[in-house]
Amino acid sequence: MVDWRARASALLPELGAVIERESWSCHVFLSELWQLALEAHRDDDRDTLTRVYGFAHWCFQQEQFLSNASVVSFYEHVFDEWELRHLVAPWLPGEVVDRVRPLWEWRWPAERLSEVDRLLEDVRPPGRNAV
Repeated sequence: MVDWRARASALLPELGAVIERESWSCHVFLSELWQLALEAHRDDDRDTLTRVYGFAHWCFQQEQFLSNASVVSFYEHVFDEWELRHLVAPWLPGEVVDRVRPLWEWRWPAERLSEVDRLLEDVRPPGRNAV
């Protein structure tokens, strides 16, 4: 298994207290990572957003356990703060959307899913994240 804690420590020192808790899983960390993303969206902090979404996408590209964790503990929740949906959509890689969309389908009413689909058609991710 890859050492997600070492990578997270290097990229996201502001979450050091969560990373250092050995008893906490990557699921807890990814949930905290989403909270950091929410703050960064509200503050228009592109540096933090690049690091957050870059780390989440890196997790998505790893072995099955970490990839699945990124889907259920981070990406499944990216539209939970509905008022931020226009800010979130551009950060989502197509391969992630394809995999997480069935979870959104299960969780949301058809109207919400349709709006997310429209948002995602209108935006392109800001590129392969630099992390």
